[in-house]
Amino acid sequence: MLDQSVTELCAALAAKKVSSAELTRAFLGRIGRLKDLNAFITVDEAGALEQAAQADARRARSAGGPLTGVPFAY
Repeated sequence: MLDQSVTELCAALAAKKVSSAELTRAFLGRIGRLKDLNAFITVDEAGALEQAAQADARRARSAGGPLTGVPFAY
């Protein structure tokens, strides 16, 4: 999953092959494994997982856009 494009991640979410929560946990795990790179100043794991759960709920209601549930950093 970690090497897929955004298009591929969107397709996997739409096909219910993966949930936003699963994607988020995978990316948080990668961030944790590579923390020595100091790529992120702050990582809000609890907030990210809460937003992922909300995205999964929106997708379950067929709400949201094509990027709903794709984790991103800002």
